[in-house]
This record gives sequence, structure tokens and C-alpha cells, in this order.
Amino acid sequence: MWLEVLNLIIYVEPVCTIPEYRRKGLGKAVVLEALKRGNSLGAEKAYVISDSSFYKSIGFQQHSHYTFYWHNI
Repeated sequence: MWLEVLNLIIYVEPVCTIPEYRRKGLGKAVVLEALKRGNSLGAEKAYVISDSSFYKSIGFQQHSHYTFYWHNI
């Protein structure tokens, strides 16, 4: 997570867990703690760039559609 102070927004980096530790609530705990800490720093909104249903399951709502491209140089 990182805080964009000017607009009081936190950006949550996509969370990933090792397969054998999935479905144990660890990712959810990490994201909810990030939201809690962001809120304590004054953030009013949180964003994550992911289409994973995981984020919807913990309360994130779809805001828009993004397609990112990259190229090795």
C-alpha cells in the first residue's frame, strides 16, 4: 500500500499468497490492515488495479476497465 497524500487516496498493491497458504484468510487480513492504516493516515478512498474476484469479495467495487501493455526493451 502507498498513500497519495495530495488526494488522500491509498493504492493497494495486488496481494499474492503461496498456493498452499491460500484460502486461510491471510491475503484478506493484509488488505484489511492496509485499509485500516490508510484510513488512520487520512485516506478517503482505496484503489487496487486487479480484476480478481478476491477484491470484490472484501468490498472493492469495479470503478473502470484498464488494459495495461508492456514491452521488454
